Amino acid sequence: MRLPPGTEAVVFDTETTGCTAEDRVVSLGAVRLDEALDPVATLHLVFAPGRRCHPGAARVHGMSDRFLARQPAFATHAAEIAAFFAGAVACAHNLAFDRRMLGAEFGRAGLPRPWTAEYCTLRAWRRHRPGERAGLDAATAAVGLRRASALHGALEDAALAAQLLRVLHGMPTGPMRLHDPTNLR
Repeated sequence: MRLPPGTEAVVFDTETTGCTAEDRVVSLGAVRLDEALDPVATLHLVFAPGRRCHPGAARVHGMSDRFLARQPAFATHAAEIAAFFAGAVACAHNLAFDRRMLGAEFGRAGLPRPWTAEYCTLRAWRRHRPGERAGLDAATAAVGLRRASALHGALEDAALAAQLLRVLHGMPTGPMRLHDPTNLR
């Protein structure tokens, strides 16, 4: 499964307070890719979720409730995020989860999801390599990539999923040249 030719994509990832419908996004990382699937922009934001993180979620992303409480609410950045996604296919590794979480944040802000087309690198990887493990860590390891630390950062995970998208389109992995000025610890 490939993106239609001439399509721009935004590969994104969320870190959250947990996995339930009541949980909230605490961090969004996104990499905008041009029609050649080369990175042209990144977006990395952290939000006050208005609720405590599940201890398991905090262990995954490493952000404390105290740190998150000092951040702006999602609604503060909703228009900026919508503009970043405008006109692009939304892509994520395990899109069903990230779509549900980010879509709920847009709903709370009174806005529709800012994309109409979607692509899931997890589902595409399963078709590409049937029978193999398809989680982000396993899939990226299969193409010689890995995360920088045990913590999951939304921007790093989005960049790794962008690399998988390139591989799934018959392209080599390459440097993403991500600039992340946010100090999340």
